[in-house]
Amino acid sequence: MKSISYLVISLALLAGCNNAKVKKTENKPSDHTSMAAPVASATHTVVAKDVIQTSKYTYLLLTEGGNEYWAAVSRFEAEKGKTYYYNVGMEMKNFQSKELNRNFESIQFIQEFSDQPIQEKVQAPLTTKGRQSVDKVDGIKVEPVVGAIKLADLFANKANYAGKKVKVTGQVVKFSPEIMSKNWIHLQDGSESNGSYDLTITTMETVAVGTVVTLEGVLAIDKDFGYGYKYDLILEESKLVK
Repeated sequence: MKSISYLVISLALLAGCNNAKVKKTENKPSDHTSMAAPVASATHTVVAKDVIQTSKYTYLLLTEGGNEYWAAVSRFEAEKGKTYYYNVGMEMKNFQSKELNRNFESIQFIQEFSDQPIQEKVQAPLTTKGRQSVDKVDGIKVEPVVGAIKLADLFANKANYAGKKVKVTGQVVKFSPEIMSKNWIHLQDGSESNGSYDLTITTMETVAVGTVVTLEGVLAIDKDFGYGYKYDLILEESKLVK
């Protein structure tokens, strides 16, 4: 098994825009929907009654204590009738899967999913703030293009840029598609201010992890989407600058 750090999601969350940890697989899945509160942290022992594979995600009809419910994780080879375990999930209501052309009245997006029992641990809050959400990637050193702002300067002077159009250049370290009808990017340029080095960006653009891009959007500060998804600053409605 392997464990990889959504969004949340997811948002993501959202996210996530936080990238969820899924053992044996990749990040948590996402299309678009409304979010409910995260399920309390406790070990769930479930059986996969049905499995639906898509190009990116695995949808599972799980049974637990006589109850049935749908869940989703990043694509992996799940088996009908097999027992799985998870600690934390986030319920999303009226979730529409574009690829399946199907609406789920309720579905759990699972942060940590395994075919082995998961050891209990204290779950970090879903707050996205610099180093709390994404590890700093070593070796990145990207200079801003003309007219762009170095991320350290943006973090240090965020109040001066609030509500304004801002252009930034950096390396994409995470990309989470189609969370709340948006794509979520984590950008780093190697600079840092007071422990903050990772900028969360929402966009309709598609970018590849590892590429250096320049994006322009509107900077929002103290943005709270609810359910623990809070950002000190976030660049919204961003577009690639060629």
